Amino acid sequence: MLTDPTPHPFRSLPIRREFLVAAASALVLGGVARRPVELGDADEDAEATPLDLTRFLALGNTLAGRLVVDRSPLGQDRYLHALAALAVRLAGVPVPAMKEQAAPGYSLGFHEGGVPFTVLHWKLAPGAAIREHPHTYGNVVTLVLEGDVRIRNYELVGERDYEARGMFRVQRTCEAFLRPGGTNLVSLERNYVHGFLAGPNGARGLDITTRIRERRETPVLEIAAKPVDEAHGLYEASWKSGG
Repeated sequence: MLTDPTPHPFRSLPIRREFLVAAASALVLGGVARRPVELGDADEDAEATPLDLTRFLALGNTLAGRLVVDRSPLGQDRYLHALAALAVRLAGVPVPAMKEQAAPGYSLGFHEGGVPFTVLHWKLAPGAAIREHPHTYGNVVTLVLEGDVRIRNYELVGERDYEARGMFRVQRTCEAFLRPGGTNLVSLERNYVHGFLAGPNGARGLDITTRIRERRETPVLEIAAKPVDEAHGLYEASWKSGG
């Protein structure tokens, strides 16, 4: 620790000692010492500077290796927010080879190098949509790079059954209009159904997906246009397989 050797009229050893004792006491709660929060806990280099894709992958892999082991709801929230804090710094992300998907106006590519996550690069034509679908095996950070999208998130009411037949209820938990730099977080316990609708200029972005369960078929969620309880965002819905 560097100190100024020049005498100062307002500096005294007793005051410095009392401050250090108070600071140490503040780290103890109920007799258990707690480690101070470090800037690097959520971001390996703790600098709000732009990242190219290579640097993001290097930092993201290190961060993910440390945090992904906690698969509890709180652990997933911490992981997703930390990864998103890195992702929003991405600049100049190149467009990989893109492949047209079944949904009209939707193409998908892939960036190699993520561990344990994958970086999917998506592009939507003006007004194109990705239908509402659940994430049953992995959590996701969605980042918009160009254009704008409307993203809606849902959760099932009551027992979660991805093979249920007939109608059941879902609750809309989030609706956001995202522009470049905007994010949407999907864990396996929170906001785990999402769907996209591109704006009039189309959109391009990333889905940073981390698999933490066995992969399974992803159905499409068919949602009634009119809510049964608008105040609480409740809708009737059903599954459509093969989405």
